[in-house]
Amino acid sequence: MGAAVSAVDRWVWRDGEFVRWGDATVHILAQSLQRGSLAFDYTSVHEARGGVAVFRLGDHIDRLLRTCEIMGLPIAYTRADLIDACAETVRKNPGSKSLKISALIPSIEAELVPQDPRVGVFVCAYDVVADVIAQHGGTHRWADSLSLKIERDITNRRPDIIPPQAKMAANYTSAMFAKWRARQEGFDEIVLLDSDGYVAEAPTSNIFVAGPEGLVTPPEHKVLHGITRASVIELARFLGIPCAIRDLAVDDLHAAQEVFLTASSVGVWPVARIDGEPVGNGAPGARAVRLKDALGRIWRGEEPEFERWLHYVG
Repeated sequence: MGAAVSAVDRWVWRDGEFVRWGDATVHILAQSLQRGSLAFDYTSVHEARGGVAVFRLGDHIDRLLRTCEIMGLPIAYTRADLIDACAETVRKNPGSKSLKISALIPSIEAELVPQDPRVGVFVCAYDVVADVIAQHGGTHRWADSLSLKIERDITNRRPDIIPPQAKMAANYTSAMFAKWRARQEGFDEIVLLDSDGYVAEAPTSNIFVAGPEGLVTPPEHKVLHGITRASVIELARFLGIPCAIRDLAVDDLHAAQEVFLTASSVGVWPVARIDGEPVGNGAPGARAVRLKDALGRIWRGEEPEFERWLHYVG
């Protein structure tokens, strides 16, 4: 496959060297492209008081390595190697807001099991709006609060297929098509249920509800171990907001005073409507707003207690 033509002026770290954005390619028959065997992780980049910083970089690298361990993907890079590669990539790409690291098998596939199991690593630092959405004539789908659909036809990722804790490309296919359908119906996002009918998570976000007892979020063994989810749990307790971890029924969503999602790309994102019905009074709830504002201060380096979550790159 020839080099792609791209107007994006970015550099991608590829196995220890930098290549142009448009040259960071693999063959159309690459094993990971054909079989979905790509592991990845994603975090955010911020202009903080102390300089440019990546949010909880070490924790995201740990999660990537855990994904590779769960799936048996033989990545050869160490934690320190990957942290250095990410920091170097952010420095090489000023103005980045997102950081994505991908571990994949680039060899041409011959059958289900790769002939050459070498794992290549790509690190990208970029601005998703300017470098991706605008380049393809798309629009940035953003609102202060979300319209959420409860997905009842497919369930969340199952541990006997690919565990929900593994950030593998193949783990997102069913949810992608379900969310695509939901958007055609006018919803912003979906929430998936587990095989027992309890609330699990959104395709790329964790979910919280707020009521008289405080916050509640589903158990770890049923969901992706979201770094922002863990951050919000710790931050809530720091702010004196009780937070419980237990099963959530669909009725709990409908009865909640507040519902919000958490993800690296958005932080805390309030939900205004579920299945067309308002959550609370239909406006972002006080606890969601408080947590969102607190997380924003942390990203800007304005909360000394949580400075440890910022990995400065220069």
